[in-house]
Amino acid sequence: RLAGKFETQVCDIADQETDDYLARFVKLAKAPAGGVLVDLGCGIGTFIAKFGAPFGEIVGVEFAPRIIARAKQRCAGMKGVSWLTLDIPRAAAKIGRKSDFTVCLNVITQQSEVRRAALWASLAAVTKRGGHALVVIPSLEAERLIEKVSGGSDATIHAGGLVDRYGDLQKHFKRRELEEIFAANGFAVKRIGRARYSWTEEGVRETKARARNRPWDWMCLAQRL
Repeated sequence: RLAGKFETQVCDIADQETDDYLARFVKLAKAPAGGVLVDLGCGIGTFIAKFGAPFGEIVGVEFAPRIIARAKQRCAGMKGVSWLTLDIPRAAAKIGRKSDFTVCLNVITQQSEVRRAALWASLAAVTKRGGHALVVIPSLEAERLIEKVSGGSDATIHAGGLVDRYGDLQKHFKRRELEEIFAANGFAVKRIGRARYSWTEEGVRETKARARNRPWDWMCLAQRL
């Protein structure tokens, strides 16, 4: 359903973030040249197209066939790329623990705590010891900022960090909560930053003053213990 309008309907942080934090965090991970990159929830392949070249093996995972077809087209000509059209837990079982660098960008947002736990476990399951995981996740703190600036957004914040926008419930995370989840799944957090994006993405006019404090997603780099 989203394949033809992915760019306008989905937050593709690899394309939309404004401070080039992704590039900094990728560099900080120091993944070995020729290593393995696994993108869990690769969408239309934006991250792989931007950062995949140094890796010897790349696995892109996406459950929607029409979306992964766009990713294949976008990354045509790249060497060492394979694609799995599966949900993430089944894909993780198939991949095994071999990833030097695992990315999961704005994927773990389901309202079900059980489904979210399965995704966190999958992230750990594919990342080898000493490897790194890069996760981007919606920020609850930023959602409260959006409410304040907009004078009441179209979203409603419920208990447990669930945010309702037009009937679509998505989990948003506090920074401390994110640190605790990584620790529970066998990771040590190395750095957390703010992947900022334009106010216009929230339907708010961006002024010079607002541009100094844009909304953000949490970006977290962690190492598998």
